[in-house]
Amino acid sequence: MELAIAIVVLAVVVYGFDYGSVKWRQHGNVKVFGDMRVDHLYTSTNKWNEVEWSRSSPTTERCVYSLLPHFGYPPCWYLKRHPIQITNTD
Repeated sequence: MELAIAIVVLAVVVYGFDYGSVKWRQHGNVKVFGDMRVDHLYTSTNKWNEVEWSRSSPTTERCVYSLLPHFGYPPCWYLKRHPIQITNTD
């Protein structure tokens, strides 16, 4: 039980420091947000149980320079490592 409490406290502290650093940089006129080019692939299964792929044109998505997602934006390091987003439309 104590280990679970320690893990939760550690997660809250890490998120708090990450959020605080983003807000501090935002007030200091430092670049907090970035834009990354992301390709989108859509998959669907047809009646023969085969996967059909369709690709849309690349889009630019807003991201935040932080360890964790904030303000509804994913971290830029995640989008940089995952430039292709796959969405299942079934």
